[in-house]
Amino acid sequence: MAQDQHILDGIRSGNHETITEVYKTYFGMIRNLVIKNSGNESDAEDLFQDAMVVCYKNFNKKTFKLTVKFKTYLYSVCRNLWLSELHYRGKHTKKLKDYERHIEIEDSFDSHWKEAREKNIVRIEQAMKYMGDKCRELLILFYFRRLSLKEIATELDYSNTDSVKSQKYKCIRQLKYSLNL
Repeated sequence: MAQDQHILDGIRSGNHETITEVYKTYFGMIRNLVIKNSGNESDAEDLFQDAMVVCYKNFNKKTFKLTVKFKTYLYSVCRNLWLSELHYRGKHTKKLKDYERHIEIEDSFDSHWKEAREKNIVRIEQAMKYMGDKCRELLILFYFRRLSLKEIATELDYSNTDSVKSQKYKCIRQLKYSLNL
């Protein structure tokens, strides 16, 4: 940890030699992170510079205390900055892709729902009759009564909005299957 304190003090004071030492020691690790996750050498250099600015600002806060190794701290700063950058660019990690797929299915369902509703409301009503009561009620509350997820959670006694969102997704899949969409 003495080495980490040396780095911390050097970055705090803007010591060029310390910053150069940090770059030589840790840039390869950050470059690998970026390149393995849809980036290039230039992205890695920009990210490293941004991370050093974050470190400088954080290290100069009176309340800051380094509770992990500097290497771990730097890596997590870089990882968070890179995830933000990927999100900004529209490239997503698996978690973001899953979320995006969920939204995509909902958007797709919304457009199918509107089309099907306009073309054949009877068909939707028939399909909904074969759904469970809770699914049918959830979709009616969301799509017809336009209640928020929070309001639905309260009305249908779900523990939280994430539970409603998950159940809504399952109900939409079930209805789409019934409608052969």
